[in-house]
Amino acid sequence: MAGDVEKNVPTESAAVLAKLPSEFSPRNWSKRRKWINVGLIAFQATLSPVSSTLLAVGQFQVDADLDVTSSYISAMPVAMYVLGLGLGPLYLAPLSEMYGRRLAYIVNCAAFTLFNVGCALVHTDSGLVVLRLFAGLAGSAGPALGGGTIGDMFKPEERGGAQAVYAFGPTFGPAIGGLIGGYIADRAGWRWSMWATAIAGGTTTLASMLFLRETYAPYILARLRGQRSAEASAGGFVHAFTRPLRMLLFAPIASVMSFYMALVYGLMYLQLVTIPLLFDPTPVYGLFTYGWHDGNEGLAYLSAAVGCLLSLVTSILTLNRSYRALCRKYGEKKPEYRMPFMQLGMLIIPAGLFMYGWTAQAQTHFILPLIGAAIFAFGALITYTCIQTYLVDAFGKYAASALAASVLLRSIGGTLFSVFGANLYQSLGYGWGSSLLAFICVVALPLPTVLWFYGANLRARTFIF
Repeated sequence: MAGDVEKNVPTESAAVLAKLPSEFSPRNWSKRRKWINVGLIAFQATLSPVSSTLLAVGQFQVDADLDVTSSYISAMPVAMYVLGLGLGPLYLAPLSEMYGRRLAYIVNCAAFTLFNVGCALVHTDSGLVVLRLFAGLAGSAGPALGGGTIGDMFKPEERGGAQAVYAFGPTFGPAIGGLIGGYIADRAGWRWSMWATAIAGGTTTLASMLFLRETYAPYILARLRGQRSAEASAGGFVHAFTRPLRMLLFAPIASVMSFYMALVYGLMYLQLVTIPLLFDPTPVYGLFTYGWHDGNEGLAYLSAAVGCLLSLVTSILTLNRSYRALCRKYGEKKPEYRMPFMQLGMLIIPAGLFMYGWTAQAQTHFILPLIGAAIFAFGALITYTCIQTYLVDAFGKYAASALAASVLLRSIGGTLFSVFGANLYQSLGYGWGSSLLAFICVVALPLPTVLWFYGANLRARTFIF
């Protein structure tokens, strides 16, 4: 049975879709309806990462207001939030496969709103850390479930562009948070960062209640038949709840892609939370700073935004086309046809890190490290999009659980890099600190090539889900 997983997972998902009346099948929706759904989940997937870095730029205000003196405690509101984003999918993915995607999005977006209200009102550092953890758990619905939702609506040869739009949020969102966080903190105080997030969350919850449609075919089919989902029982719940962890441990392809996702995401968060070291008005840890002030230090995040925008356009124009071209060339559809594009992204990432680190170390004109940051963001989003799309292609019906496994590891990576990033640059400086990270990426460069040749064999070694 293990050797049949490659065939069984997509086939099972396709069989469920085939049983749905055509008017209820998400694959048969109009483009307008599909893209309304994509827009709503993409906004949720953007809002959560935006909130992750809103406090990073105003962290010194938080420390002063709540009497925080430790650099580790100072990093905790961001780190615990990112950890929550990683842990949330462990329950959200299986619940979405039991009770549908729509309910998971709406309930958790509403909870996300309430927890951010709590963050805006809290008066202790421990309270803020706990509330940020719960906000991350609730806010993980968009980043965790969106890839699976897109897989529900689009065929493999059509989903590359939609995945790129969706992936834009988790990678671009932290840059937006850094950009606007500086101005909000400077002009209104850090608490208004949390109020702004709560207002956006409440608006998104209302819009989702009105316009978001259910996409998960097994759940739709069960509702049409007047039945519960096949897993909506005690035993089914336990089995579904543990699926992301089982996939992480026993599906080699999910493990490999999740570990690399953790590296890329961790590097992205490290750069985002340490940009204030390079651009804030006051030098810290003896590191050089360009000394931007009046909230303008948040403008440094525009570099990552530009990189993400260019990557988004590139992915929309080429990801589907390259996949279709390889399908035509080899006469079959395979998830491994995402690998050439992923290899491009992995080549670009270390180049951006080297440029960012050494131009900052040399105290050159500020535009040069910002170009390096943009190059890194460009490669990171390409790689992120390819991993997301590959996992959806490979695991079909269980795409949400496969993505939950990757979200768990990537958020752990983001948490660790957020906590220890400042100490890395304090110890090694901008140049060697970034170079160490770039060398790790260089070691991982052969991954797409290896998967091109051996990915199908690894997928065939997957255990029963």
